[in-house]
Amino acid sequence: MSEQTKILTEIHEMVMTILQNGTATEAEADKIDELEALLHQQKCFKEIGHSEYANQGEEIAKLFFADKYTQAIDKMCECEITPEDFFGFAQYHYDDEHEDEQLAEMFAGAFITGVINDYASKCQAK
Repeated sequence: MSEQTKILTEIHEMVMTILQNGTATEAEADKIDELEALLHQQKCFKEIGHSEYANQGEEIAKLFFADKYTQAIDKMCECEITPEDFFGFAQYHYDDEHEDEQLAEMFAGAFITGVINDYASKCQAK
């Protein structure tokens, strides 16, 4: 399990606990802030200074959205972003309030399997 996956898992668990309790303690809020700061240090969340994309994960997602599948896989290889990390990013980043949420629905089932297989054959062969 990658560091990004561990951070996302911990954030998810904390949010579920907060939802069950109905409120967050100050310590829980501070911990979530700390985890989100760590999350934004991960490769998918790395800012790239591009006018259309906030970070590397968003750039890859936009390539997939634009039907530039091969370029998206190439960018994942170039940035050393695994499918596990990319799809974790997409699930976290493209939430109910994001303008591209409906586009991100393509990241499911057979699509994920294809990306995993293509990433393995293209990126790990190098």
